[in-house]
Amino acid sequence: MYSPSYTITHLILNYIVKIELAVAHVNSVHLPNTNFQHVYEKLHAEDIDKLGELIAYPIGYSKSLDVQRGRIMPSLKPKLRIFTNYRSTHDFIDSYTPANFIKPSFDLSVHINKLVMKGIVDDWDISKLRGFSDKPNETLDTWYKYRDFFPNLDPKKHFSEVYAWIDNPKIKVNKLIQTATLLYEYIDKAPFYSGNQITALLSLACTLKAYGYNPKNLLPLAKSIYFISEDLIAAYKISKNKRDLTAFIEAYLYTLSLTTTAVSNLYKDVYENKATNVGQMQQLFNQRQLKTIEFLEVEGKITRREYSKLMGISFMTAFRDLQELMDKGYIVQKGNGRGTHYTLPQTKAVQAEDNIQIIK
Repeated sequence: MYSPSYTITHLILNYIVKIELAVAHVNSVHLPNTNFQHVYEKLHAEDIDKLGELIAYPIGYSKSLDVQRGRIMPSLKPKLRIFTNYRSTHDFIDSYTPANFIKPSFDLSVHINKLVMKGIVDDWDISKLRGFSDKPNETLDTWYKYRDFFPNLDPKKHFSEVYAWIDNPKIKVNKLIQTATLLYEYIDKAPFYSGNQITALLSLACTLKAYGYNPKNLLPLAKSIYFISEDLIAAYKISKNKRDLTAFIEAYLYTLSLTTTAVSNLYKDVYENKATNVGQMQQLFNQRQLKTIEFLEVEGKITRREYSKLMGISFMTAFRDLQELMDKGYIVQKGNGRGTHYTLPQTKAVQAEDNIQIIK
């Protein structure tokens, strides 16, 4: 039976408390769907961006946002397939619950590996388990070099024991500690022939969601791990040498506490700055005007002609709608002639940008 060695330190307890408080706050705040979708999009675009850095295939935030929005040019799809697969797998995790699919297990991880590596490697290499003599496919994986050698290891049996330890209600170990050991095992054993690193991150996201620690699948785990990637690997090496996972668990819970707190703070800011003003804005403006403000928060600008076409209204009605928004200070006019367009005031644009950058 799987039984890792570690010590529960004051740091570990402190991080667990911070994570649980942050998760409870996110679950207690009910954002309108439009605000939630905006937060979700930005968090996951940031996650895709840092995933690229983590796997040594950077694409930048702009392309990451295009991936998240499903706006990839056909010519770029082959180059960005790993990121579109990553996004699609998160779509699966969005709807995942142990009740509507299998519970957290190695079979779930196999399913995730199939989703992630589809179209990346040959079909017979997808979800293929690595034997002792097999070198992992190092493509899109910067952790492969840290794997250890276990000549008698049966990957499926080993990870089934790890997941059984996590799922066993008789074992009174905090799920956050257990998911830390799960990540350690994925780094150490590299069970799949290809896609170990990304499969590990997504398996972690799915497992955390199943046990209530990834609310609404909002946690940008690739970004969280990237934030302390060097320290995490250093902690992994220490734990490996000592055969004690304490250092690794502390490093993992440290970055997870920062991430959940940042998401909680973002949720609070969006709720206070936007959601609580919805009632007032609904009294001031019609539905077209409200949608315009939401549109500008995402796209940045709009012309009168675009507004008229988007809302299906006459040019003069568009003029009156936009003029009223300007009169009340919610948008500003920029440019001249055919270049005339409308944006959010600078203070609101800066505030929106601040809301995006949640983890430094």
